[in-house]
Amino acid sequence: MSSRVVGLGLCVVDHCYLVEALSDCTERLRYRDRRVAAGGMVGNAIRQVAALGCEAHALSGLGDDPDGHFVHAQLRAAGVRTRGLRHSRRLHTTVAVVLVDGRTGERRFVVPNRRGLEARAPAFDLRAIDRCSVLLVDGHFPAQALRAVRRARKAGARVVGDFHCPSPVVERLLPHVDHAIVSQEFVAAGGYASPRDALRALARATRGQPVVTLGARGGLTLDGRRFRRFAAHRARVVDTTGAGDAFHGAVAAGLCWGLDFSDCLDLGARAAARNCTALGGAGRLMTRDEVPVALQRVAPTSRRGR
Repeated sequence: MSSRVVGLGLCVVDHCYLVEALSDCTERLRYRDRRVAAGGMVGNAIRQVAALGCEAHALSGLGDDPDGHFVHAQLRAAGVRTRGLRHSRRLHTTVAVVLVDGRTGERRFVVPNRRGLEARAPAFDLRAIDRCSVLLVDGHFPAQALRAVRRARKAGARVVGDFHCPSPVVERLLPHVDHAIVSQEFVAAGGYASPRDALRALARATRGQPVVTLGARGGLTLDGRRFRRFAAHRARVVDTTGAGDAFHGAVAAGLCWGLDFSDCLDLGARAAARNCTALGGAGRLMTRDEVPVALQRVAPTSRRGR
């Protein structure tokens, strides 16, 4: 059993707008609700980890600017340990605009190209990654992520990968990953004929059991030679932003508690469904009190972020 989850990757400011309909081809797109909060793939996931009562550490690069300090403060207030965040005057904290369809909950992102920014990020302190850790990476900060997964592998820590698109960076990370959890977008972008084909390829490239998430249809995992489905949980969908991030965070927390992987996937599906019921990437995260008794295990409660 692990004692902490370390998330290394994207932390940003999300400006989320709930609009009438993304399909409207008018000059003006009206919104009826708005939320500004810390976001990003790892940013949302690690907040879910903290909400479930696990010790959660964030490793990321931010600008030494008001947006960066806003992200830092929000993560810390959520109980995430923030000593691993690195602020630099060479960076500009990313601001993402998220447009959410008020009828379906589907969303579109307006984001900058971050490659240059991530290449200039200062080195992260990886000491929180040891045999007592679960490491979560999302493919951002590629040089730092590769250092981290190699350290995790050497220490015997488990690694969860949150990858939305195949790339040379992902290919370098996969041999060090235990559980590659990818979306339908990854399957389509990789040119795979089906989720099963993607899972077969990921199983050959990684060290463990891969997963493809399928939105409202749940997901599919390859356990040895056997494909296993897991169900989604029903929700009144407001915004699907961050559903996958909550899923990844809850799976990592389940591994930290020592749950069977099938139970980790169910915990992730529950967290994803709950997070869809409010606006924002971390609009309504699952708490430890909301975890079904059958899935709960004795685990230390994290202290507030520092």
